[in-house]
Amino acid sequence: MLNSIGGDLLKSLGKAGISKQIEAVQVCDLWEKVICKIFGEQVVGQSQAMYFKDGVLAVAVLNPVLAQEFKFKEEEIKKEINQGRSDKIRKIRFEI
Repeated sequence: MLNSIGGDLLKSLGKAGISKQIEAVQVCDLWEKVICKIFGEQVVGQSQAMYFKDGVLAVAVLNPVLAQEFKFKEEEIKKEINQGRSDKIRKIRFEI
């Protein structure tokens, strides 16, 4: 019964046109967790995922050095966030 309710909810969200927005919020929420896992707690709070649209995740970063560090690990970051997701991140755009 619970699976049925979950499935019905997902269908309703899709019909309402908000499933992509929910997916985008989930991707943005994962950003901080993944960055903490890869880089450690010292970088938490120095960047923030702004939005996810059409396979592009836009991230605000406090300084260019950190943006470059993130760029070096972009593939690893995408792999972590994309696990189990249907709407995959193709690119991360860093904005300083």
